Amino acid sequence: MYDPDCVFCTDVVAKRNAAIVFEDQDTMAFMDYAPVEKGHLLVIPKRHYQSILDIEAADYMRVHNLVRKLSPILLRALDADGLNVGQNNGSCANQVVFHYHVHMIPRFNHNSTPSISSRGRFSDRQLKWERRLIGKEELIEVATAIKKELDRSA
Repeated sequence: MYDPDCVFCTDVVAKRNAAIVFEDQDTMAFMDYAPVEKGHLLVIPKRHYQSILDIEAADYMRVHNLVRKLSPILLRALDADGLNVGQNNGSCANQVVFHYHVHMIPRFNHNSTPSISSRGRFSDRQLKWERRLIGKEELIEVATAIKKELDRSA
């Protein structure tokens, strides 16, 4: 399953025009070119599905198993303190590329101390969701650091 109008199918899977961190027969993980935080990864099935509504169960599991595998590696490689894992479906849910994908966003809390409220413990650090475009050199540099940690974990 390939969609010639899908940027992930044409540019990432077919042309490999991305800073790829991991790839196997069915899945890929690569750097988001407009990251929310340093190290923002996208994990996709190589086969084209638009959303969670049409992805086959086996490919869904492959993608999410890769997310689980990469999570501790991403945290160690970037010395991150936490991780957001997200998946958007439909334009009103902020899905921009209509090829099923999971966002892995490392979070950094180095300069924040937890606070206590009547509801429990919360970080004082505001989570940012704004995206910024970065150069391919920086993407490759971060991808290389993650791949080194992946190799150490193998």
